[in-house]
Amino acid sequence: MLPGILFALLTSVSWALANVFIQRSGNVMGAPRSLLYALMVGALASLGAAFFLDHPTEPLAPSHFAWLGVAGVFGLLGYAGMFLAFEKADLTVSVPVVSSWSMVAAAFSVFVLGERPDAHHFVGVALVCAGVLTVAIASTRSGANQTAEGRRTGIFAVDSAAAGAVGFGIMIPTFGFVSPALGAFGASAAVYALCVVLGIPLALLTRQSLALPPRGSWNLVVITGLAETVGFVAIALGRRYAPITVVAPVSSLAATITVIYAWAVLRQRQSVWSLAGGALVCVGVVVLAL
Repeated sequence: MLPGILFALLTSVSWALANVFIQRSGNVMGAPRSLLYALMVGALASLGAAFFLDHPTEPLAPSHFAWLGVAGVFGLLGYAGMFLAFEKADLTVSVPVVSSWSMVAAAFSVFVLGERPDAHHFVGVALVCAGVLTVAIASTRSGANQTAEGRRTGIFAVDSAAAGAVGFGIMIPTFGFVSPALGAFGASAAVYALCVVLGIPLALLTRQSLALPPRGSWNLVVITGLAETVGFVAIALGRRYAPITVVAPVSSLAATITVIYAWAVLRQRQSVWSLAGGALVCVGVVVLAL
């Protein structure tokens, strides 16, 4: 049991580290370039992990390719929304909104997959909804004295974070339909690669620069991609030693760790209401994972 908990905690720390470096790399080179190269690093790292850790249990079928397409499309939405939100807003605001993907995933599981939620899932959804609304309202009010451009940037960041939550909320449940045939890390490598294939034409269409990262900033991209992958590896290893009812809540602490780090170390201070909303979301995410 203890190794499973430790691996789950490593997942939370890894994803919290990824959140911090997503913001740093986005501020240095812009979200589109940062996202493209981080996904490439993640795809290569996931592919390497697949050779040692994956054990597919199903043969490939047309349905797997269909679910892979869904996961790739919504994965791109999730990552693009997250990278844009982290670039434009403080982590204490954007992370709680993005982490509400678990609420979207729960709704997707109920209305699309036909799963029946337990009572505590309704409590978790209520907490996440209340927290996201509190963060959004508090952020809007805090921007009341800003310039019109500053208010537009704040609204865009919250909207991007919400789009990221929708993307991850659909990608992650559909990812589960692909991993039996490709393995957990083979599936993540395929999803990352599909995000790159779909994202490059969109970036070119919107005239985003996809030039190589500036000299000296490759470490930001590599750490981001590796931290995302280490999180997936750790949670997969954790499930070998402990049940998902133990691993999931501990691994979902990434949002809480990120918010605490941003508040205490990065000095990204928000209003009391923003912090209260972020705390509600973090608690709701853990409740949903129970």
